[in-house]
Amino acid sequence: MGRASARAGRLAAGAQICEHVGRLKSIDPFAEAQLIMIGLSYHAGGMRDLPLDQVLKIVSDAGYDTVEMMCGPEAHIPSDEVTDALLKDVAKQIADHGLTTSVINPFAGPGLYSLAVESEQKAVDHYTLLLEVAAALGGSGVNFLSGYGGADGDTFAWKLLIDVLKPICARAETMGLTVNIHNHEAQTIDTEDKVDLLMRHVGSDALRPLIDITNFYHLGSDIGAVTERFAARAKHCHIKGVKGMYPYQEFVIPGDDDDELDFVPFAKALGKCGFDGNISTETFPHMRIEKAQIAYDMMSGHLKKLGLR
Repeated sequence: MGRASARAGRLAAGAQICEHVGRLKSIDPFAEAQLIMIGLSYHAGGMRDLPLDQVLKIVSDAGYDTVEMMCGPEAHIPSDEVTDALLKDVAKQIADHGLTTSVINPFAGPGLYSLAVESEQKAVDHYTLLLEVAAALGGSGVNFLSGYGGADGDTFAWKLLIDVLKPICARAETMGLTVNIHNHEAQTIDTEDKVDLLMRHVGSDALRPLIDITNFYHLGSDIGAVTERFAARAKHCHIKGVKGMYPYQEFVIPGDDDDELDFVPFAKALGKCGFDGNISTETFPHMRIEKAQIAYDMMSGHLKKLGLR
């Protein structure tokens, strides 16, 4: 089978899953309500300059269901200071604000390749720690950025990523958690075909696509098509506002006046495929404080109009 034929086959398989979900909805309206309740999460890294309790209050007051917690250098959960007592305190703060944890993000830490090239065991141990943090806080899994292995070549980077992901994902399987591939520009795993190929090589049900729809979009993917390709396998998504296309993109607040990303085809495709995970708002500390509310209002409004929330 040629490369084009193989890709067409994977796209067709994703479309068939979405069509099956659509048939279920037409047969049983109750099944529709069960299949397409989409949650909204906020990536706490967007307010890493604020105390955690203040972040959680802002996120809760805005209306979010969950928070994507950071665990890394300069994070609300410092990765080199994790203790049972700290995790219990963080879990209590989250619950006190009526929130839950969506996933753990290794915010501001090195990409998986950078950890692994220094020491494969160090990479495995670090992500084992992150999985334990996710379990302690009730999250569904852990995200990772691949990093970029330019110095030793792309082939070396791919093989190293596969080698360390296999034991990491094996551990995640035993915990009932996912390891989510964060597609990202200027990294080894950036485009949709690479995400699919990495999952095929690792061969673990724990390894899932994190649909960062903004990163797929500004690298040229069609919003609806790429979402349908991965939605049935995804547990978590990211969205950023954006102006322009790679390499000239500028990230903005999702739903702000200058945001060019069309949220509607993204939401429609998630609903068509029965996605029932969370869409996590990703912003940055320099953006004005209303960012969480602006993004929530945009997403919640569209999802409600589509019957997805």
